[in-house]
Amino acid sequence: MKIGTIILCRYSSSRLPGKILIDIQGNTTLAYLHEKFARQIDRETLLVATSTDPSDDIIEDYCQRHGFNCFRGSLDNVSERFLAAAQSLNCDYAIRINGDALFLDLPTYLDMIEICKAGDYDFISNVKGRSFPFGMSVEIVNMKFYEALQAKIQANPRYVEHVTLYLYDHPEEGRQYHHTNTLYPMLSGLQIALDTTDDLVLARQVMEKLGENYYSCDLKRFQEVIETIRKEYELEGKTWKYHKNIH
Repeated sequence: MKIGTIILCRYSSSRLPGKILIDIQGNTTLAYLHEKFARQIDRETLLVATSTDPSDDIIEDYCQRHGFNCFRGSLDNVSERFLAAAQSLNCDYAIRINGDALFLDLPTYLDMIEICKAGDYDFISNVKGRSFPFGMSVEIVNMKFYEALQAKIQANPRYVEHVTLYLYDHPEEGRQYHHTNTLYPMLSGLQIALDTTDDLVLARQVMEKLGENYYSCDLKRFQEVIETIRKEYELEGKTWKYHKNIH
């Protein structure tokens, strides 16, 4: 069984342009993410999937300079790009990772790979119910199953843009397993994805506290860091509201 990990990203993100290559404590988002996975899996099964739009030339150039495998596909048809990237790896299962998932929990990723290896499921996800924070999504898809769904996915612009949305809307499709976080409920639904300038401020604060322990950080350590940051920020629902002038 071959399992590929695909980091989906583009430079022209509407709310935080260039976030995939933005500097956070001396390194880029993409470098942190790529290294996190490269320490655990064969680099030949790790792929950065960006678009053929000229705005993403900078991502391909960065990948070439740093020795990252890079695939380029459709800008707007993200489902098609994900599928084509997985096909280029010739993998049986593909793991979808968003480029804003800077703090993705590595033990969760590895646990879900082990579930995948049993071969019992077509779709494995930790998104449903949002028991994990936003920005820690891991989704694993059986590629033969996903290929067979393409006619249904391509018929709806929402499913084209959001790679796995069809599967959440149609739980009857395939054998699905939804992984949950039961140990750290305080983190449930917390906004930690790198999506806005405010998220960037928070990300830099978290990264500063993690330091060299970034690559070994698990949910337990992440929650400890969040608890210390709560002294400088306050939560409004599940999003952060600054009460210190640190911009």
